[in-house]
Amino acid sequence: MQQFGQILFILGIIFAVLAGIGFEHPWLPVGLAIFGVFVGIVNMRDVDPNSFLITGIALEVSASAFRQFTFIGAAMSDVMIFVGGALLVVAMRTLFQSALSRLWKTHQ
Repeated sequence: MQQFGQILFILGIIFAVLAGIGFEHPWLPVGLAIFGVFVGIVNMRDVDPNSFLITGIALEVSASAFRQFTFIGAAMSDVMIFVGGALLVVAMRTLFQSALSRLWKTHQ
């Protein structure tokens, strides 16, 4: 299952870059975000959340630096949408795990 999630993530990045370079559709950002959430769910158990979140945030920040360039900016914008969906799932999982573990400790 881990390899499947990694393949989906790589395919999502490739699709986002290609879509940003040569394809515009009003539903494209929604589709990329939904696919990102799906990839985040698939990879939820197989990924170290801290390294994934740090790496994803670094990717988001570095991709935003290229938004001013027309050709690369569109591709990086779509990559940010896709990765943002995956980051949302992993961040929510980490947040709930942290909150529930602290809640559990206070009631023991």
